Amino acid sequence: MINPDPAKAAEDLDRWAAGLEQRAQRYLRLQQQMNATSASASSPDGTARVTVDSNGVPTDIALTDRARGAEPAAISAQVMAAMRNAQAKLRQQVQDLVAATVPVDDAPARNIVAQYRERFPDEVVEPDAGREAHRELRIGQVEDDAPQQQPPPRRPPGGDGPDDGWEDRSFLR
Repeated sequence: MINPDPAKAAEDLDRWAAGLEQRAQRYLRLQQQMNATSASASSPDGTARVTVDSNGVPTDIALTDRARGAEPAAISAQVMAAMRNAQAKLRQQVQDLVAATVPVDDAPARNIVAQYRERFPDEVVEPDAGREAHRELRIGQVEDDAPQQQPPPRRPPGGDGPDDGWEDRSFLR
């Protein structure tokens, strides 16, 4: 409620405006710190290292010598695992920044943390090392595992005898 005394009402409004200015400065500082934040992580087997920016977008991907000669699907899985690890680290860094910069119970602070929690889950799924490599099948190509169909045996052409029928030959010649 507004104080009926104009001098006191003006003081209350000045305090309220100063509080809003201070809050705005905290969020501006938080935004600047978040923009400067990045996170790096390696894959579980050390094949790949990925760095992500404050939005979780990869800015650097590095492969070690372990990637040499590895299956492309395995390398891809390791890169994705490293990216998810980096994004999980980013999420934690943002949560820590929010807690250190603005009141955590503030609705905008809760929304920022919730957005990062939704986009970057805690659990990092490790790639399945035992997964089979992807095989590509093209038209005209037969898979090795497919059973081969043998054509039925052909009978030798019959002679001019009474048992010579049309059963092994087409009348559409």
